[in-house]
Amino acid sequence: MSKTWTKYLKKNSIEWLLESNPWTRYRTLIDLLDKSETDIEVMEAKKLLLENEQINNLILESSKWFPVLPKRHDDAKMSHYKLRMLADFGLTSDDSLIKDIITKIKEHKENNLFAIRQELPDRNRDKVQSFETWHALPCDSPLITYILLALGDNSEEVLETVDFFRGEWEKKEGWFCNLFFVKSQFKKLQIGCPMAGLMFLEIMSSFDHNDKSDYLLNAYEPLKFHKEYGKSLYYFGRSKKFWTLKYPYVWYNALYIGDVLSRFKAFREEELLKEIIEWIIDCQDDEGKYTPTSMFREYKGWDFANKKEPSPWITFLAYRILKRYYGNSQT
Repeated sequence: MSKTWTKYLKKNSIEWLLESNPWTRYRTLIDLLDKSETDIEVMEAKKLLLENEQINNLILESSKWFPVLPKRHDDAKMSHYKLRMLADFGLTSDDSLIKDIITKIKEHKENNLFAIRQELPDRNRDKVQSFETWHALPCDSPLITYILLALGDNSEEVLETVDFFRGEWEKKEGWFCNLFFVKSQFKKLQIGCPMAGLMFLEIMSSFDHNDKSDYLLNAYEPLKFHKEYGKSLYYFGRSKKFWTLKYPYVWYNALYIGDVLSRFKAFREEELLKEIIEWIIDCQDDEGKYTPTSMFREYKGWDFANKKEPSPWITFLAYRILKRYYGNSQT
């Protein structure tokens, strides 16, 4: 293990990150330079973040909370993905309008789990029908729980959902949606959903859980299985779309997995994480910067939605993963 993570950069571009946009500057000060949130420089950066027009537009969009019925699950316009971005950037429940959004979230539940509004496919004989409902699924409810934790909501209501997910992952099958179009593969493989496992691990990263508890190992098992399986698993692939530098974290890809697994000491020696770390190192340009290889058109105008130029935010995400994996030294 190296004493310094920056030795894996072709060039250290932290100064470039600090001079970029408000969200990258703010997170760089805290996550890469280890400055306290009470540091004057950090507080000034947070002020600029909250004054940013793009951030405020994102807050307003998030505050509507599923105003339009999404047609597909990986629609980047869905409200919880936008709120997740705000949490990633460093906003909390103490910031303007965020508490109002949290209140709206808690108004919609299914079996005490946080729900989203979407068409849910159902099989009726030989036809597929859809019906509108607020529902909790393994790749939505855990994400909302993680967002609430990231925003600083540690209420009993949120922690109860954490206990539910922990209980579901006491078995390797985990909490599985069992929708008709994946049922046959699930019956054959008897392995949990990698996206649901990834999201549960992200929840647990909010706590000091670096041991190898059964529920952590069980949640990781579908990801490990998918690597060894080497092909599509429940419609999640490992081709070009998997190996992509893309944000926000809407779908299952290497950058998202690297971001989550790098938070756990328990997975540091896993081949999946090692493979992703090598890929991240290889993706940088000669300036030590990272250019998005894919983008969501919904976020055109954001730095991470431009495939022609290096992105400060994508670069920050890659640096943070390397820092977690190789250590905290910056010299």
